[in-house]
Amino acid sequence: MHPDLAWIPSHLDLAPSVLLFAATARIWNLPGTDRYREARFLPKPVEPNRVFEHWVPEYYSEAADPRAVARGRATIVPLLERIRRYQGKPRFLGKLVGRPVKITLLRELFPGARFVHITRGLGATVSSLLRVDFYARTKARIDAWKWDAMPSPFVDYYRETGEAPEVAAAITIVLNRWQLARQLAQISADDRVEVAYQALVQDPVEAVRRIGERAGLEVDEAFRARIARRRVYGGADEQWRHHLSDKQQHNLLEFERLARDVQHGEIESPSR
Repeated sequence: MHPDLAWIPSHLDLAPSVLLFAATARIWNLPGTDRYREARFLPKPVEPNRVFEHWVPEYYSEAADPRAVARGRATIVPLLERIRRYQGKPRFLGKLVGRPVKITLLRELFPGARFVHITRGLGATVSSLLRVDFYARTKARIDAWKWDAMPSPFVDYYRETGEAPEVAAAITIVLNRWQLARQLAQISADDRVEVAYQALVQDPVEAVRRIGERAGLEVDEAFRARIARRRVYGGADEQWRHHLSDKQQHNLLEFERLARDVQHGEIESPSR
């Protein structure tokens, strides 16, 4: 919503070869459009993965080797410049969720980048993930995992629970978080800020003010008022308990304990 930020609109995600579709995001420059933000036909900010992969087929590798950096500088950097120009904005905001984790590569491509890490409890994140259509259609299995090695205690527990979908989702989330933490650890503390999702939805104006302060974005009175008018679903971090059964919540609690033990080396973890 910030007036200085360009982003990937959903229309461009549907046709990533037609970069002019990036200009559809300009509609949000018009006064009064915020009230229609949830309308299906209006552009929404989406992850850049599909667009980046279209232009850089190697994008789904998480390596930040010299070849990937060179390819990114030749392709992703000018790509974002064009998107910024089509939207008439001085800066670009990328929304990144799950894999691939590209923090290290993006840092190489954009040395002045700021990274805002939104954190959330495992239960609420699992509940949210299980409601995503494309994820639900895969029946939340771990068989197709294509990223880093999966600790065998995770696989054993997944089998023990009868291949419970909430455990598969939890494994996915935890492994993604570990990779994210590894890459964020390479970023200066001055260039990253962590915000709890619960704090964001409970007081979005204060959270945005804090993010703006750390990211060098002006958050004036007019923008704070605009944020305050935005409808925010503040109870999501409590509603997940109604979405997941007692058995599912128990499975997640046990998995969290297992994950802590594996992370701290208290359980041997030969990986598959």
